[in-house]
Amino acid sequence: MIDATQKKLREAHFFLQKLLAESKVFVRNEPEAFQFYLSAFLSAARSVTFALQCEEKEKYDNWSPSWFTIQSEGDQKLCKFMVTQRNVEQKRGGADVSVTWEFIPVTEVRTDYQGHPAYYGFHWFGPPGVPPPQVGRPVHSFALGNNKGEATATCKQYLDCLDRLVQDFIQVHSQ
Repeated sequence: MIDATQKKLREAHFFLQKLLAESKVFVRNEPEAFQFYLSAFLSAARSVTFALQCEEKEKYDNWSPSWFTIQSEGDQKLCKFMVTQRNVEQKRGGADVSVTWEFIPVTEVRTDYQGHPAYYGFHWFGPPGVPPPQVGRPVHSFALGNNKGEATATCKQYLDCLDRLVQDFIQVHSQ
């Protein structure tokens, strides 16, 4: 039942995992990777309801308005906001994301290197009492109403909502 919808949901999960991994990276080869993964996530997530409507149009059209009505006000606003972000991403070239910077000492940066511990991460040597230099990573955030939340957390919350939608649809219509 609803195979295309479930595939789109798995695709959204895939790109959320890419977003989460990219959000933790301090040293990167591709500076736009986060934006690319966010764009892919927004498209895949938005496609979930499109696919569901395409596969089961009559059932979805009759069922979905009442399902959205019983969701919390916060989830309703979140779903509308994320649909808007997908449209902004597709039509204007980028979602409304703000960027701040988180800085840590360069000695705390870890790499994926699996060899000898002496070569793991970055090392710094300086005069006693002098702190090591710092390196920053971008922290991407959405402004949803008066609240500002990290983009990955907002995406996760949206995907949780879509998971519920699909599971509730299956539960109601598989009987």
